[in-house]
Amino acid sequence: MSDNLDPSTLHWMRRPSMYTISDERLVLETEPYTSFQSLSYDSTDAFGMTLDPMDQFCFSVRMDYHFRGLEDECGILLKQSNTRWAKAGMECRREGLDLACTVYGDGYGDRSCREMGSGIRWMYLRVIYWNGNARFQYSFNGGKYTDMRWLHFASAADPVIAGIYACSPGNSYFDCTFSCMQVKRFI
Repeated sequence: MSDNLDPSTLHWMRRPSMYTISDERLVLETEPYTSFQSLSYDSTDAFGMTLDPMDQFCFSVRMDYHFRGLEDECGILLKQSNTRWAKAGMECRREGLDLACTVYGDGYGDRSCREMGSGIRWMYLRVIYWNGNARFQYSFNGGKYTDMRWLHFASAADPVIAGIYACSPGNSYFDCTFSCMQVKRFI
């Protein structure tokens, strides 16, 4: 069964100075020198919200973004611990926008990406998680989804945390709106 999520029921990972929450959307403004994890930058954590831990689910969201600087990014995340996480989302690059997925586990990480041009201002993302496996997907309309990445993420017995994030690793900031959030829990 799918449940529409009221963003006010999610938990702050890190609360931004400027944000608004309504019944159906979260609008936030990032701040300079923030990143999802401080692997490549000397920065603080990204802004975002997470759900309660779950073990089998599908989580989806629409993101509307107005990037201003290189490296600005927003997306969805899976997190088992500070040393095991994955994120998927849109990132601003010199050549345009990348749809990227990064996986980090116990000191090792990798990134895969697809160039998306420069005119895309919104994207639907979802992650399906079951038996320790994750499947990241994207959509332009929220109806037909295309696979980005499949991976084995954690032990099948371990619940994980899903959520949303936005950050500006460089000297930039941007507005991001998260809406159409849904979670479907599998039995």
